[in-house]
Amino acid sequence: MEIKQLKYFIVAADVGSFSDAANVLYTTQSSVSKVIAALEAELDYPLFNRVSKGITLTEKGKVFYHRASSLVVEFDKLQSETENVHSNVVRIGMLHSSWIANVFSNFYEQHKNEDACYYIHADSTAVLLERLRYSEDELSFIYIFPDTKPQVEYLLNKYNLRFVKLKAVNGMVYLSPEDIAYTNSEYQDNLEGLKFIQSENDEYLRLGNWHTKDGKPIDIRRDISVVTNSDYIMHNMLEKNHLANLSGASFNNYERQYKPGFELYNDGGQIEFGYVTNTNYTPSKLAQAFIDFVRHAIEE
Repeated sequence: MEIKQLKYFIVAADVGSFSDAANVLYTTQSSVSKVIAALEAELDYPLFNRVSKGITLTEKGKVFYHRASSLVVEFDKLQSETENVHSNVVRIGMLHSSWIANVFSNFYEQHKNEDACYYIHADSTAVLLERLRYSEDELSFIYIFPDTKPQVEYLLNKYNLRFVKLKAVNGMVYLSPEDIAYTNSEYQDNLEGLKFIQSENDEYLRLGNWHTKDGKPIDIRRDISVVTNSDYIMHNMLEKNHLANLSGASFNNYERQYKPGFELYNDGGQIEFGYVTNTNYTPSKLAQAFIDFVRHAIEE
């Protein structure tokens, strides 16, 4: 069985026609038909029903489609890594965070002369843990919220992953992007008149039960104007449209008048920030160096 056969099969199944598959694959219909016929002969069962209007997957074909799709994705990843001319590929996962993005930028600047290529993947905690399970990343930086800690700990144990806490934080209402917090001339500590931009599937909203330092309950759900999964939109609308955002408290130390916002507290406790690794593998030297770099940035 060859990867070419699997790719021809997947395209044919997707478009529902050998002739249309030939157009996509820049080949002839007879070539596609021969490749599929050889694959079916090797499997010893039909993958397609040949009908007057094209082709449809058989029941066994549907099962094979899902398995073949996974194999092709993994093959393409391996091929991409093989074609990479760098001797050192470093894969790091992280949550969407301007702070850690800036930390990585600073880390890269110090190591830019090393023969390495970095793959940085930003996603939700659940997806990052799944990627670590299958060793798609060497390590990931995540937040663990108090209300989902039991579920996360279950997944850590199930997937043989290890979480190392670097810091516990409260929430923060950001009044500007963290990287331009110095533009704030005054420190605001109330929500009156604020409109918010929040992320899709926002864990800070789900957690709820936020309050100010003096115990005043805070609920921003009616004040949300924009929901997005784009870091670019988030940054621009905080800077240019003067929206606010509820997220994790900053790790940076600011003078009072230059804070990017004000802290909120949660009845359930603080949010844990740290990194996760797969206990079956040891991160590369550069990945380890980045962990140390992040730890130092937090402690500054």
